[in-house]
Amino acid sequence: MRTMNQKQRVLIWSAPVLCISMLLLMPFLTANMGKTAGYVTGFCIYWFLFCLPVSVYCSGGFRRLREIYRQKSDITARMKTIYYFIALIPCIATFFAVFKNIAPIAGLQVLILALVFGMINGTLEEMFWRGIFNKIFNDHLIWAYLYPSLFFGIWHIALFSAKGIVYQGGAGSLVGGSLFMGLLWGLAAYKTKSVKVVTAAHIITNFFAFTGLIYQNWFM
Repeated sequence: MRTMNQKQRVLIWSAPVLCISMLLLMPFLTANMGKTAGYVTGFCIYWFLFCLPVSVYCSGGFRRLREIYRQKSDITARMKTIYYFIALIPCIATFFAVFKNIAPIAGLQVLILALVFGMINGTLEEMFWRGIFNKIFNDHLIWAYLYPSLFFGIWHIALFSAKGIVYQGGAGSLVGGSLFMGLLWGLAAYKTKSVKVVTAAHIITNFFAFTGLIYQNWFM
């Protein structure tokens, strides 16, 4: 890709700008607003001032945003099934690593909060990190797959910097695990040109993970 258009440049620059901004904002917000209000505010900024607006702009408006769910791939149905299974690997891992032990003692309130948080986060993150990058850069391996997968992992450094929030497994688990998940989901989206299954997998994984996070940080 020798030259980029304006939307491609905006999308490329949005990833590092997002990561740097959130790395500064998350510790500031949680230190000054408290871990609960600061953490939720940080995510709202991430969702509604970065992920959604950039996706809408780069797709050409709200009406064309739905096109990210209608992209076509020429791979076989069998290969699609394989890539969809790859996308579900984080669901299985997070279920056994977190959800299986926490869910029986977490309570209904925690489960509902985790589900709502997971649905919003999983949908908007896949729209941005996988959907719009695939739509704008199509078959370009670096810009459609590797670049957003890398910065998806880097953005989680900002989450680890939040004051008062404890993550099971520490920074290595949070950032390394997110990078690994991003590579799996990115591969599935890149090969199948669909973010529907990847979005579902992300929501399920977030539901399992946020159940543990919410319970350990707010209900123990």
